[in-house]
Amino acid sequence: MCLLALCHTAISEVDEKTVKVSYEAESPDEAAFFIAAREPGFEFYERTQLTILLRELNSASGKITERTYKLLNILQFTIARKRMSVIVRDEEGKLLLLSKGADSVMFEWLAKDGREFE
Repeated sequence: MCLLALCHTAISEVDEKTVKVSYEAESPDEAAFFIAAREPGFEFYERTQLTILLRELNSASGKITERTYKLLNILQFTIARKRMSVIVRDEEGKLLLLSKGADSVMFEWLAKDGREFE
């Protein structure tokens, strides 16, 4: 879910009065992914040129934690790549490469013992 909340190029707008978030996405499909991630508690909240802010629900405590990810690079979806990727650094300093794309391409990247996930 974290991947779906981070791996996109959408822009959010927060209404100061209601704190309701509205989104502008490149396509309805792109919006569907991060909106779906919001349901179990991974809400894309804000994007700047350098950061992405998520609100993550801790299912055990019921508390919402804001997490900031430093956006290092966006590898746009192309017909040739058939996937989109982002490179981010989390608050602990870990580098993450997050990718989403066509099943036919993503399955190629699985390790041999990862084929069970097909």
